[in-house]
Amino acid sequence: MDRRRKACLAILLALGNNPPKNRRCWVKEWFKKREQLSHVALLNEISLTDAEDFNNYFRMDEATYDSLLNMVTPFLKRQDTVMRKSISVNERLAVTLRYLATGRTFEDLKFSALMSPASISDAVLETCEVLSYVLRDYMVFPNTTNEWNNIADGFGRRYNLSNCVGAIDGKHIAIQKPPHSGSFYFNYKGFYSIVLMAIVNSKKEFIMIDVGINGRVSDGGVLFYSKFGELLENNQLMLPESAPLPNTNENFPYIFVADEAFALNVHMMKPYPQKLLNDERHEYNRRISRARAPVENAFGILNSRFGIFQKAIMLDPEKAITIVTACCYLHNFLSKETSHSSYQSIDRTQETLVDLKSTLRRNSSNAAKDIRERLCRYFNNEGKI
Repeated sequence: MDRRRKACLAILLALGNNPPKNRRCWVKEWFKKREQLSHVALLNEISLTDAEDFNNYFRMDEATYDSLLNMVTPFLKRQDTVMRKSISVNERLAVTLRYLATGRTFEDLKFSALMSPASISDAVLETCEVLSYVLRDYMVFPNTTNEWNNIADGFGRRYNLSNCVGAIDGKHIAIQKPPHSGSFYFNYKGFYSIVLMAIVNSKKEFIMIDVGINGRVSDGGVLFYSKFGELLENNQLMLPESAPLPNTNENFPYIFVADEAFALNVHMMKPYPQKLLNDERHEYNRRISRARAPVENAFGILNSRFGIFQKAIMLDPEKAITIVTACCYLHNFLSKETSHSSYQSIDRTQETLVDLKSTLRRNSSNAAKDIRERLCRYFNNEGKI
């Protein structure tokens, strides 16, 4: 017998002497009772007796939940196998909405969903992707002058700023530190984050979001790195031509309103710095801040409705982007489809939606400064309210 055969024989004999290993079970025994013991079974009972508790659990009423379930079912339905039953679409949607509403860890949710953390993770991320897809028509960025005019009409009626086509703001979304990322996501507030920048209409609905810029990027540069910033810089937004404001024949451009974190632009108006204020400029700042209320309110509702924003998202940045995007689409869907406000009061000291830092840029164009001065005069004369 040659040396190679002897070696093989020795290996086989060694393997034959090893005791059999204890195999891990395919699925934990108590997971098999999911149909009887999970939160879905409990909610079937709650829906028959207490609609308010159902609303509180999912941040929506049962009719809205059923509508959403019908939308996602074609994309999430799975076939049973000979080994085990698949996780139903109802269970996938339920655990996803509960995760978004509470921000609880997958390890914690397994005790109420009776699903493994790995299964919950897969279900949540896949469901969030599907939600963003099926709800895509609830967030449409205007691309015609008529669509921009419709938004401007809303700001004119509600906030007395007729040429305003959106309120813009950005927030840092706390995340866990990604492995091997150094300080790439470390922001000026001392935690790791990605940035959510959004434009909101007068009804507190998102018309555009840009999520995922790393928190270390200077806050004045957030707009620069966004798709919206590129369109704004290249005059490709299809905004209407300048038009008169009420009670005047003087033309003004259509504008977005922003805070100090954004640079002044012909189509982007922001408040005067505090050190440059006088009575007229104080009135201008008041009117601009009033028109910015919808975006502040939208972020407040987002934070109150979805507990996922009230602590750091314990996922890598790409997965966090999926979660945040789905929440924004759900915000619009719920704003349009339900009149019941399903929010939770929060401790503002624990809020993790942090404002962008005021920009230090001083290279605003003379044209932009001139438009701000003209608006200031208008707010204090023909447009005074």
